Amino acid sequence: MIRAPLIMAAVGVAAGVGSAIVFTRPARSEGAVYARRIGGTMLAAFALILLGFAVALATAGGVA
Repeated sequence: MIRAPLIMAAVGVAAGVGSAIVFTRPARSEGAVYARRIGGTMLAAFALILLGFAVALATAGGVA
């Protein structure tokens, strides 16, 4: 079951890249700034949690 941690890590990296893209895009209004901060933070949190689970699953040592 080596594919599961790799897929989780790939999705986590993609979410992290998406978060960076959302954070660096310019905003035209105050509402857009707020929406991009919320969206970027949610993507960053998703990426960190998913990468953490992928590392834990990969280092579980034969459990699964």
